[in-house]
Amino acid sequence: MRCSITSLFTLLAGQGLWAQLAAAKQVYAHYMIGTVTAGSGHAELDIDQAIAMGIDAFALNVGNPTADWTIGTVTQLFNHASSTSFKLFFSLDLLQSPDITSFNTLLSDWLGHSSYLRYGAANYPLVSTFSVGANRPDYFSDWKKNDFAGEIYFVPNADTSQGYSDPDSWFAAWDLAVQGLLGWESAWPAAGTSPANVSSSQDSAVQTSAHNWGKTYMAPISTFQFKDCCGGDYYRIGESNLPQRMTELLSLAPDFAEIITWNDAGESHYIGNIWPEGQPSDILAYANNDDWPHSAWQPVIKSWIAAYKAGGDASSMSPPSGSAAVGAMWYRTIPKDAACGGGAKPDNWQSAADAVNYAVVVASGSAGSTIRVTSGGTVIRESTAVAGLNYGSATGLKLGAQKVELVSGDSVVLAANSLKNVVSDDPACNFNYQVAPLQ
Repeated sequence: MRCSITSLFTLLAGQGLWAQLAAAKQVYAHYMIGTVTAGSGHAELDIDQAIAMGIDAFALNVGNPTADWTIGTVTQLFNHASSTSFKLFFSLDLLQSPDITSFNTLLSDWLGHSSYLRYGAANYPLVSTFSVGANRPDYFSDWKKNDFAGEIYFVPNADTSQGYSDPDSWFAAWDLAVQGLLGWESAWPAAGTSPANVSSSQDSAVQTSAHNWGKTYMAPISTFQFKDCCGGDYYRIGESNLPQRMTELLSLAPDFAEIITWNDAGESHYIGNIWPEGQPSDILAYANNDDWPHSAWQPVIKSWIAAYKAGGDASSMSPPSGSAAVGAMWYRTIPKDAACGGGAKPDNWQSAADAVNYAVVVASGSAGSTIRVTSGGTVIRESTAVAGLNYGSATGLKLGAQKVELVSGDSVVLAANSLKNVVSDDPACNFNYQVAPLQ
């Protein structure tokens, strides 16, 4: 590897910085900026719920930096965050607005706010992106230097950029432009028509190179993807993706983790609230708080966040003190081979599994209990619970009601019950998940 004396000094100094910061694990959630009605309490509730989960900050995805609704929602979030320890930072959507200088006014207005997230030895404000487009490293290093005196801790999402598959060479080229990297695509298995498991191999390679170059790595974690709007109609594997990814990131122990997402209804991977004032009707038809809530994932994610910050593994995940377990069940309401009323099916529907999926975090005192999965009145799986995270995809999904129970002896301790039955067909062809809490 060839590098200048200046780069070598930066590399060595950065490695020391990384060592100092390695224990400061933080978790963020990607937050899509859309219309949020002022005075509704919606922005405030989002922050309060995130704090209760152990999330440290929202990454504010901004695609239209000058819109009145952007400025209004950002203002509401910062106003409420200022009364808490919660932080916010911008994720510049360069696919929607490719000119990074179009964000300069927004950044200048908020980077100095007391609730803006700062990081690194120089305590600079952290700025991320969704994509780097076709831009080369000099584009960003010049922007930072010329427009912000270099005083930005820059952590872009660049996993579709040229050379990213060779992380060491990538960092050699981008050394002066970035302080860290945000992964994105590694949050799910590669898109395709066959079932597949998520993998952290790319994360591991990128993180190793990042640390060698004195940079940080922000690893993504997500549930699944389903989109049926805006010119897109596709499915990307969910099933056990979320708990599988949890175990991977507990092992990888990245510097930061980013949950994708808090509120992206369009791609269905929301774990928080979907406020109707900010969504078009075609998205609300398949993703909304009332009929398709995903908040039941939050207690499981909360347990994972605590284990991640403590440097634990999946066996160290635990429910709140005094609780036997926390958990969630999720499933689609139609089989994957449903005719969908003769209409179009989402791309990659073949990769889906007809299954009842679950994640149950069991207290040590409840280890040895049975996790029982029932579909359409038939028990399709029973397994013995261990302390910590238990998860699975119980195949054999049947029409009718779905249920996951934690059973001790002859007693049902906790149960997750479906609110919608599985039906044989649905012209809407909704591949979103029903997510039910264990309670």
